[in-house]
Amino acid sequence: MPIEGFASSAIIDQLTHVLTSLSADDRKKEVNKTKAVYAFQVTNAKGKHFFVVDLKQAGKVTDGASEAEAAKGQPKPDITITIDDGTFVKISEGKTTAAGEFMSGKVKIKGNMMLGMKLEPLLKRFKKLAESLPAAPAAKAPVADEASGAVAQEIAVKGYEGSVVIAQIAQVLGADEAKRQSVLKSTNAIFQIDLNGPQGVKSWVLNLKPGASAADVVVPGTAAQNKKTAGVVLALKDADFVDLASGKITGQSAFMGGKLKAKGNVMLALKLESVLKAAKSAGAKL
Repeated sequence: MPIEGFASSAIIDQLTHVLTSLSADDRKKEVNKTKAVYAFQVTNAKGKHFFVVDLKQAGKVTDGASEAEAAKGQPKPDITITIDDGTFVKISEGKTTAAGEFMSGKVKIKGNMMLGMKLEPLLKRFKKLAESLPAAPAAKAPVADEASGAVAQEIAVKGYEGSVVIAQIAQVLGADEAKRQSVLKSTNAIFQIDLNGPQGVKSWVLNLKPGASAADVVVPGTAAQNKKTAGVVLALKDADFVDLASGKITGQSAFMGGKLKAKGNVMLALKLESVLKAAKSAGAKL
């Protein structure tokens, strides 16, 4: 049922329609594809509304004017997304991405950040299901770049929130040719990022040299494993990289404080923040 003042409630209505229209077996199949509970705190100029989408157990949707009301009878959310009503609609229409809006600070995520990368594919899947059902609610759904989204999901590693940031860079630069070429031209360097997390050190390569393709601009593994030569190898804790990406710390302060270690051309390390800012500024355009 549409909620006055919240255009994005039509998106939730579509999810509800699909789940209630499917047979018990088909609903179970869709739940098994996701295995997660999404909670949304949607805001507008007048206030907020809460939605919980259970795609882990029963396959049902609840909502309420408070978080407690929406969560009643539902499993604990694996991810909570705080998002503006208009931004949610734009994501559903493919005019922007959750990754880009997270980088720009318009979307806040609590919990399993990797599930945030799967929001567009999830909405698109349910949009297709809704089209096959009678009397589906009129709600626009995403047409986001599936290729860049798939690449981004492969880059993200469970337990490494910094890898989600790196995956978002891949998605932004992979989806926007003009932005990618601009960043490659201004950066002209190859970075190896080593993040120390729960399973030890994991590495990624940012190939930001002119000519790099959308698929080659960010790849998992070391430079040597990808047969590339890094201009600088940057090593830091996973949490510190997230703080760097969010602007809580600067590259200079991280380096001076011993949180960031650089091997190679140290001056290139200063360009990393420019890359992160470029990805953020592209968020509203995706």
